[in-house]
Amino acid sequence: MKIALAGAGEVGLCLATEFFKSEDEVVVLTSTVKPSFEHLNAENRLTDYSVDDLREKLDDCDAIVSTLSGPDEFYISTHSNILEACTQSRKCKHFIPSEWNINLADFPDQPMFSAATHEVVRNKLRSQNSVKWTMICHGWFMEYVLPKEKNPLREIGLAWAMNHSTKVFDMYADGLQKVTLTSTADTARAVLAVLRNSINSGAGLSPTTLLAGQTLTYQELFQLVKARDPAWKSNPVAFSEVIGDIFEGLNAKDPGVAIHQMRILGFTNANHNPRGKALEWGTGVLQGLRATTVEEFLDLAEARKGK
Repeated sequence: MKIALAGAGEVGLCLATEFFKSEDEVVVLTSTVKPSFEHLNAENRLTDYSVDDLREKLDDCDAIVSTLSGPDEFYISTHSNILEACTQSRKCKHFIPSEWNINLADFPDQPMFSAATHEVVRNKLRSQNSVKWTMICHGWFMEYVLPKEKNPLREIGLAWAMNHSTKVFDMYADGLQKVTLTSTADTARAVLAVLRNSINSGAGLSPTTLLAGQTLTYQELFQLVKARDPAWKSNPVAFSEVIGDIFEGLNAKDPGVAIHQMRILGFTNANHNPRGKALEWGTGVLQGLRATTVEEFLDLAEARKGK
């Protein structure tokens, strides 16, 4: 199986690192050469993301996985062009668009700042039947339980409950909402398994593929991190406070309002992938795979300390 990975940012690098551990071939599509990928000895294919160029770059690939984000117009145009290039391709007929995170099966309107843009691309995917596709939903990446110096993903401030510099944990309302955490490595292995199963068997793909590393309430997550480090303190956050911040940001046309729109998720189960809807580890499509728990993940990070 030969996989093209579109986008060479933080998420792309995390997924690529795991992809390169598999027996599959991987090429990286990017507009500029990224030094961060040099240690992987990745095959970089420079692209302008036009349909003609993408069709050429994907000619020998079986599937494409996108981690592209960015402004609305860029997101729509690049994903539309990838879809069209796959449609015209002789071989590349599997496409995973850049969605990630949210349980889109139950909360397709979240997060507020990107849902409408992503829905444009989703409608294009739904309206065709020559390219198989699925949106990967993994909850939160588990890497966000790590402090900034250990977290390979970009800093997102208040969008996530844990402030590692102050060791303050935002507790949304009563903290009983559930959040699913899945490591980037587990997500990457699951992505390859999903694609391999479909490519090898000819099976179709569900519009959403839910993954669930470990699911906890915010209260349970707080107790887990506090047990490891008693310095952590809980900070109660009211729904009205977040709504007020969103209202103020929208009125001021502040692009930073997206951070507060992400905080809305903490009052819902939008990042919860329930059992029965999520793929089951160790069986079926995920045969031979198991998920890393938060405790195991933190232990691994601690073991790497200073290395």
